[in-house]
Amino acid sequence: MATLIKKLRFRFDTGTEVKNFECQLSRVELTDEPITEDVQTFCGTDTFSTAAYRLELGGFQDWTDVDGICDIIHVAYIADPVGEIEFEVGLGDPASKFRSGKCKPTRDVSFGGQAGSPLTFEQTLTVVGRPAETALTP
Repeated sequence: MATLIKKLRFRFDTGTEVKNFECQLSRVELTDEPITEDVQTFCGTDTFSTAAYRLELGGFQDWTDVDGICDIIHVAYIADPVGEIEFEVGLGDPASKFRSGKCKPTRDVSFGGQAGSPLTFEQTLTVVGRPAETALTP
């Protein structure tokens, strides 16, 4: 039997406070797409792998909230250099397993949409390094 995600805790650290956004998100997924390289030596071939984590988000645009998730991602994206955002994903009720770290947007957030449709967005953020298996400190 499959395990269903019943409760997800997702928050960004804006630098001044930690904000929760799980109620406006329909998708939060942390994935690893490692970069592998085969190296030939006189003893044979070895494969080396480097972690390349991505944070995939999907949900509803909240441009009317000056401290909303879309604005946080947008401000980080237009900064020079691109800004880092601290994140935390917690699973369970109450959350008992965590992944946290820093991420950077790879593109700007969607702005607007199709007439008569909900304002949604899909966003990919590049995770800096390997995520920790702990929660963000309050």
